[in-house]
Amino acid sequence: MPPAGPLPGRAEAGAMPERAVPPVTLATLPAPCLEDFLTDRPDDRLRDLLAFAMAVEAARPMEPEALRRNAEAELQAHAFRTLHNQAEVIRLEAARDQIARLPRGPGLLKLVLANLLAITLVAGAAYAIWLRPDLLPAGVF
Repeated sequence: MPPAGPLPGRAEAGAMPERAVPPVTLATLPAPCLEDFLTDRPDDRLRDLLAFAMAVEAARPMEPEALRRNAEAELQAHAFRTLHNQAEVIRLEAARDQIARLPRGPGLLKLVLANLLAITLVAGAAYAIWLRPDLLPAGVF
């Protein structure tokens, strides 16, 4: 659904635009030629094709070498972002694998039984001291 309001580059009736933007027609501009951008190196083919696409997108004459430098910078930035995202995915997968290898903790039943045993031991020690207070060293109570 298109956004509400006037179209970009067109002024509303009665409103003065800040600056008039003339429409760009591709027929008046010379179209870039793909052969001007391709080099003999097959390793640079992607860069050359991106430079050509950037020239077509710019819709104005530009130097192929400047566009190749821009394309190289864009490709390097894309490669860095991709590598950074892949490193994050690998790090998360390694953390999940490490967590999966850890032994499972005690369940609820084991914890309840351990607490009952601890309470029984403390109660038994208190009962033994109550029955025979002489088991404690002198001066404790």
